[in-house]
Amino acid sequence: MKVYYRALPKCLYFIAFLAGLHACIPNSAPALEDSQSRVDSLFQIHTSNERTSMVTFGAEAISAINTEIGIVVIDAGISTELTEKYRPKIEQAFQHSNFTYVINTHAHPDHCRGNSVFPTAEIAGHENGPEEMEQYWKHPGSVENSLRATVEEYEFNLRDCPPNSEEWYHNFTQKIRYEGAYRDVKKKLPLRKADLMFSDSLAINMGDLTFELKYFGKCHSNSDILIYIPELNVLFVGDLMFQYGRPSIRDKSMADKEIWHRSIAWTERRMHNITTVIGGHGQVFAKDELIAFNKIILEK
Repeated sequence: MKVYYRALPKCLYFIAFLAGLHACIPNSAPALEDSQSRVDSLFQIHTSNERTSMVTFGAEAISAINTEIGIVVIDAGISTELTEKYRPKIEQAFQHSNFTYVINTHAHPDHCRGNSVFPTAEIAGHENGPEEMEQYWKHPGSVENSLRATVEEYEFNLRDCPPNSEEWYHNFTQKIRYEGAYRDVKKKLPLRKADLMFSDSLAINMGDLTFELKYFGKCHSNSDILIYIPELNVLFVGDLMFQYGRPSIRDKSMADKEIWHRSIAWTERRMHNITTVIGGHGQVFAKDELIAFNKIILEK
């Protein structure tokens, strides 16, 4: 997956880095020594001030905002293994480790499996999230087999990729992501679900910043929310809205145009203030691209 970066408003800054841990699928010992230098070579760090950071690894993204009360993290990644790599980078950027909230944009495992890496933070999300998480992990054996097959697929793809090409990078980072998820399942690590839940909307006051959370209904998942920070003019859209004009719908029962239209109407009422839109997989796009996405949805 290609990740695009744009210059952000002066009040919003990012540290983007690539971090990971390449290891063998269990049945053999993790090959850390053989792979760590290769993974380290993929680290990219874009620094600015102490306000906000985004952590990316391939198709994965975690954002963190430093407020006067503490750090708010947006999404927590696909595995505890990778998120344990992200956390110290955030701490280094902000020079403290007071994690106050983790907000899950939705309950798909690639956005919330790393919740437990922030034990002192309160987890916030929609009230449908816990059940959605339970449904996904209801049959751990099937999940384990699926993750193993996914890792093997990326392993196979890497054999034909030109080294260090965009295709190689995509398959390599995906393999590492799903290896971490696989090991979480093998370890039977407990899920950490939301502590602070809401049905329609929720405002979290962090002193100098306000996080406005809004739910519209079944879209990409049954727990999608938008997160708007008016003081920064930034909108976090999770997997609800995309840069390229096509929504991600896995279940046709969630393709309710009225729900999508309500979410679009909500964003358009704030459009004159929004300057930056941040997607759930590292996409940073401008207001014009959000308007283009909305137009395509409204025309369908």
